[in-house]
Amino acid sequence: MGKRVKAKRQKARKAKVKAHRKEKIFNNCIETAKRFRATIALAVILVAAYFLLSQGNLFIEKGLLSQLSFSLAKPLNILSYMVTHLSLWHLAVNIVLLLFFAAIVEQALKWKHVLGIFLFSAIFTVLIFIFINPFAKLAGASAGVWGLMAAAFILDVKKAVLAIVAITVLLLLLFSGIGLVVSQREQSLMQRNVEIESALVQAVESGNVERANQLAAEKVVAQREMQNFVESSEEAAEANVDPFLHSYAGILGIVYLLLFRREETMNAVKKQKIRALLRGKH
Repeated sequence: MGKRVKAKRQKARKAKVKAHRKEKIFNNCIETAKRFRATIALAVILVAAYFLLSQGNLFIEKGLLSQLSFSLAKPLNILSYMVTHLSLWHLAVNIVLLLFFAAIVEQALKWKHVLGIFLFSAIFTVLIFIFINPFAKLAGASAGVWGLMAAAFILDVKKAVLAIVAITVLLLLLFSGIGLVVSQREQSLMQRNVEIESALVQAVESGNVERANQLAAEKVVAQREMQNFVESSEEAAEANVDPFLHSYAGILGIVYLLLFRREETMNAVKKQKIRALLRGKH
């Protein structure tokens, strides 16, 4: 009897410890989410927008991409262009950079300044760039992300350098994974077209008119999906990455700090200079 009671107590104690651990993990997750609310919010918005616009596919349709991109002819797209990415790889690069550098900025400043730097850099970079290159079309969150990257280097250069190392490793791992996903999607679309074509031939030969009409409609949809995939992937492959665009964005990220958070920026720079001097003495 005593052994049973003891076993029950031990079981209850273990259950209590397990529940406490789960509660602690949950609370830590909530605290982290609160601490990095702007970083997480931006990442969620970019990912959700991409999969919504691509309708669950790997690329946004070429026509829709053109409609949402920013250009001199479409100045009202000043916000929509930020959430419109050319490919899954384009999105992945921006998300990884965002998560690391926005988090560094959010640790140093309030969450609203992460959003401020992102929007300030993204909006004014394209306005400057389109003035210099009036025939350009722009898409993606790169300008906002590079503004945050520059701000992160100013506020905490040590963390920013470590972030670069981590980002490089992570992107190398993602590169092969995304390439495999895109390749599998292409093979899947090709296979679907072949299967529909084969089934359509059989339906026609057997005289099943209703089935043949159904398969003919499916064939049109499948061919359109394949065409969209090919056109969108070619568009992404042919897209140019302008280093000047990123340079403007980085400069504007620093300009934001000097305009709206000058004291914190100067203090951060001074601290880093002191640390460098102390390391030099040792």
